[in-house]
Amino acid sequence: MKFVANREALYHGFQRLGGVVGSSLQQPIYRNVKLEAAKDVLRLSATDLEVGLMLKVTDVEVEEEGIALLPHARVAPILGATPDERVAVREQDGTAIIETGDSSFRILGEDPADFPDIPELEVDGAVEIDGEVLRYMIRRTAFAAAQDKGRYALNGVLFAIGKEGTIELVAADGARLAHVKKKVSNPGNVQAEFIVLAKGVEQLARLADYGEEPVRFAATEKQLFAQNDAGRLVCQLVEGQFPNYREVVPTDSKIKVDLPVKALLNAVRRASFLTTEQTRVVDFRFSEGELSITAESPDVGRAEVRMPVDYAGPEAQISFNPEFVEDMLTTVDRDTVKMRFTDRRSPCVLKSGLDYTYVISPVIREEGEL
Repeated sequence: MKFVANREALYHGFQRLGGVVGSSLQQPIYRNVKLEAAKDVLRLSATDLEVGLMLKVTDVEVEEEGIALLPHARVAPILGATPDERVAVREQDGTAIIETGDSSFRILGEDPADFPDIPELEVDGAVEIDGEVLRYMIRRTAFAAAQDKGRYALNGVLFAIGKEGTIELVAADGARLAHVKKKVSNPGNVQAEFIVLAKGVEQLARLADYGEEPVRFAATEKQLFAQNDAGRLVCQLVEGQFPNYREVVPTDSKIKVDLPVKALLNAVRRASFLTTEQTRVVDFRFSEGELSITAESPDVGRAEVRMPVDYAGPEAQISFNPEFVEDMLTTVDRDTVKMRFTDRRSPCVLKSGLDYTYVISPVIREEGEL
């Protein structure tokens, strides 16, 4: 194998694969990246056996086709620190030689025959979605997936494909739920639901970001396959039954108010400065024309941030974990969000546009605590 590549493009490829490279001490081979040089394209692949990702680097002149398996932890820093515009790479007897204008590195590799391939999408019933739309959907849902490994089905993002040409992404962790719905090209009229690992969803967003063409994907019983002009992805699906998310979203609410996104985010952040791990709560108090957001900790002090709002209903109170509110508001690109709830014990709905719904379970506090 022998090629000359754009240093920045090669480095960015290694960077994007960093989230996939395995860290297992028992299987050190998966800490490597496979380089496949063929014609005028270089393919970079990484896997941890749960998620596999292959990305193409096209600004390459291949002099000799071949394959090498090199440690990500060694090659990526070299590419990142090299000032040259182009780098030359050649493989010789299991050793890779990386050369720039003023340097040369000899890196021991491993046998690429022992490294699995990232398969092509060969599943019937693939659907197609614009990459920017897919990134939009993932950004607004993936953060709400459960981090606790014991939550099984909640450790991923639900993909629900409807025959009517729609796709829904849903994530939940038991205290909140994020839901977004968009159009998708579905020529085969596929109707399916499957749960994709959270880290697989993250890499799917990277694939969409790396390419210019729409992303095609399909799922088998246990795996998701996706590809575009930038590369391919395969990911294990999460076993288990995702909760009925449609039952979680309240259909009616007594308190309804539109709130400015930037001002609300700023107010929640400032109030949260005086919370602690033990008192991670902010209280919302609505009165005519005003929202007061307070936080209080016996060990730290008390914060109150007031902001004008277009509200003329009865006085109302509700409490939240401020991180849950901030997480949603930082993904919104509209000027306002709609807040809907019935009382301080009922779920609260935040809506942005017609396609994005976010449900938060309130922190239940006794009357004397408010």
